[in-house]
Amino acid sequence: MENKHNLYVLLTKTPLKTGKFLRKMTGYEYNHCSISFDKEFKKLYSFSRKYKNSTFYAGLVKESSLRYTTNDQETKVKIFKIELTRQQYKKLKEYIKELEKHENEYIYNYLSILTYLFRKQVNVKKAYTCCEFTIHILRDFCNIQNFKTKNYYTIKELSNNLEEYKVYEGVFNFQNNSWEEDAYLYHQPLAEKLRKTSYIITLLIARFFKGMFIK
Repeated sequence: MENKHNLYVLLTKTPLKTGKFLRKMTGYEYNHCSISFDKEFKKLYSFSRKYKNSTFYAGLVKESSLRYTTNDQETKVKIFKIELTRQQYKKLKEYIKELEKHENEYIYNYLSILTYLFRKQVNVKKAYTCCEFTIHILRDFCNIQNFKTKNYYTIKELSNNLEEYKVYEGVFNFQNNSWEEDAYLYHQPLAEKLRKTSYIITLLIARFFKGMFIK
């Protein structure tokens, strides 16, 4: 019998102002999603802001679940568990390791946020929103058939398509005392914030136009 491992998908109702804005824009109670190999959610992978005080300096992040439990308020979550074969697990772990190796090359896809109202995904090399990244993992590594019919999915559609895998919905109550590799609490100086944010926005636009002409 082939050994199996699990991948967990975590939808989160984040307490920050950007989360509230996104929920108002989408009309859905969850605004962020992450993946984890750990059922205690000590380390998660997603695309989000790097630091708490830097809204737009964002990209691939290795999140600690402390992001959701240090604001002195309850955080609602929805959790899905997907069983992976040994081969799927190995392939996905190798891919995540490769992402970590080149972490600074992966940036947040703000262009897809801008086109949300038109239900369009803007494909940019090495750029994702948290939802795009999660769907990429589910479709290309977990072989979830529900994500093979179209390119664009909202976070609500992501949730609906995973309903059969749901294992929990409610207050996030997992215990974690370590930030591990997550530098979320680092206070980014203003000059650094402006410089790095400008860089990733410029890089995103350059990759977008390059992708239009080079296929």
